[in-house]
Amino acid sequence: MIKVSVIIPTYNNKEDKLNRIVESLNKQTLSSNEFEVLFIDEGSDDFSAFSRLKEKTREYTHYQVHRISPSGWGSRPRNKGTKVAEGEYVFFCDDDDTIFPQALERMYNFAKDNDLDVVNPKVIRTKGWGWGWEQFKENVVGAETIGVQAMGPMTVPKLYRRTFIEQHNLYFYEGDKVWWEDVMFSCLVFSKKPRIGILADYPVYHWREQNHSAGFGKDLEYKWEQINNVASSFKENLEGEDLDYMITHWYRTRVLGALRGNFHKKSKDTQQIEFDKAMEWKDRFVDSRIVERLDTRHKIIDYLLGKGRLDFVRKFSQSKAETTARSYLRNLAFEEGSLIITTDATVTYDEEKIVNLNGSPNEVQIDCEEEIKSVLPSTLLYMNELDSKGNQYSPSIKGRFTRTTWEVQDVIDSKFHFDQHDSYFNVRGELTFRLTLDDFIQDYDDAHQPWDLSTKFNYMDLGAHRAIASKQNFKKAAIINGNTYVVYKNKSELVSIDLNSIVHNFLAVATLNLDAIQNREGLILIPIENVYAYGQSEVSYIASIYNDKTEAFIDSKASIIVDGGSAYLQIDNVNNLKGNCKIEIALGEKSHAFEVTI
Repeated sequence: MIKVSVIIPTYNNKEDKLNRIVESLNKQTLSSNEFEVLFIDEGSDDFSAFSRLKEKTREYTHYQVHRISPSGWGSRPRNKGTKVAEGEYVFFCDDDDTIFPQALERMYNFAKDNDLDVVNPKVIRTKGWGWGWEQFKENVVGAETIGVQAMGPMTVPKLYRRTFIEQHNLYFYEGDKVWWEDVMFSCLVFSKKPRIGILADYPVYHWREQNHSAGFGKDLEYKWEQINNVASSFKENLEGEDLDYMITHWYRTRVLGALRGNFHKKSKDTQQIEFDKAMEWKDRFVDSRIVERLDTRHKIIDYLLGKGRLDFVRKFSQSKAETTARSYLRNLAFEEGSLIITTDATVTYDEEKIVNLNGSPNEVQIDCEEEIKSVLPSTLLYMNELDSKGNQYSPSIKGRFTRTTWEVQDVIDSKFHFDQHDSYFNVRGELTFRLTLDDFIQDYDDAHQPWDLSTKFNYMDLGAHRAIASKQNFKKAAIINGNTYVVYKNKSELVSIDLNSIVHNFLAVATLNLDAIQNREGLILIPIENVYAYGQSEVSYIASIYNDKTEAFIDSKASIIVDGGSAYLQIDNVNNLKGNCKIEIALGEKSHAFEVTI
């Protein structure tokens, strides 16, 4: 039985990317006789690419390659794949991305266990910390009751029950090329009232963002045509709260979003075009209900847009452009197999000057030039409850190689401190949290990479999601449940944790007490000091041993053993060598060599 059909559009594939996606598919824990892979080649004009695809998949009986005439984008290949698929469920994937080892098995089991028509799985991006942050906090069954946001972030990679797609005649829009077809398809699917589940406890898909929007934004007329098309599709397929939600989201992120941030740095011509197009969009799609859903900062941009004040929008975009909140490490300790970490952060201008907020914590005034304030209604001069709804100071981690970001939910204490002055105040945060990395290790790669630490700091309309920095150089070693740790300040002056000696040699940070060496029936035992040891474990490594009486290194085995809060290194002395010996041990991507007298 074919449980899942993986549908992959491809065009002029590159060998390295093809190898990467095939490798990730071949690592699936779902049996190869339970899923099929359908590559839909969209008439590659480089025939060697099609030939390479055929050759690469030839040896796998569960792979198929179909070739269709070109349309210039991914919708038609996805529709073709759906038509020829035999799986109970279909999963859409791009050829330059990858999926994680348990992806298909986890999604299928989640769908079957909960009778789902759609599984919206955790998708991670190569860049940044916070994408999908709100959508993938926890598993949700029956997520359709949340509303259309249950389909968010509305990217292509989702698992769909094939009969549901067929029953409702669902397909990706074909014809002239459009942008955001994934958003339109997600809303179309939602309009047919599927049973939806959000799978957030495992990273299913790595979206590498390497091709699809590289040229987007250069043709402003085309860009705004596409923004209008998407909004029209919302009105066609959604209604009520769901329609208002998507129009508000699109207005805030794509329309008003084009007028904030670095808007003041754009050319005068670009500013005028973006402003005029945003006015047209507002007139066409926005009413008072949508405006009421905005936070104060976006309400101000909306108001200035409605008044035609491009000059003030330009100045307003500059007022928050350089603000940030970088966290710094204050304390780090090991406790019961976890790290206890304390950080603090202050809102600054580019990490140099502390930001002064006007008013008081109970009545925060808008920060902008007086001439802008003079044209605003009084209701827009102060922050409101909606602005404070997102206030938080919370921790997260990211696998450096897997790129998977997780919120760390074991927060011991998180609070804001306010320093009040006559007419202004400053805000800083203090955070203490418990990080148990065992909770985030699900695949081999998770335990063999560095992890980087960050915090999400939001206060009113100020904030940042950034890596934790350290002002002091440090390295700390630990062994926790069989995994070696080196916690350190990296080259970018940020805090990282290296698991199992991928970038740092664990035994170069911990200390071998060579003065306390013991020999026991062909075993060499050396205490490991300067290390936090937790749990009971024994992990083996490849080793070799040599002295001047042997002609070559003798293959051996070493083990790092933890018991009763202590750790020691054990080496098999297979030939019972004596005297001065040299020992080498392979640790992850590193090696450690030392000399002992036996």
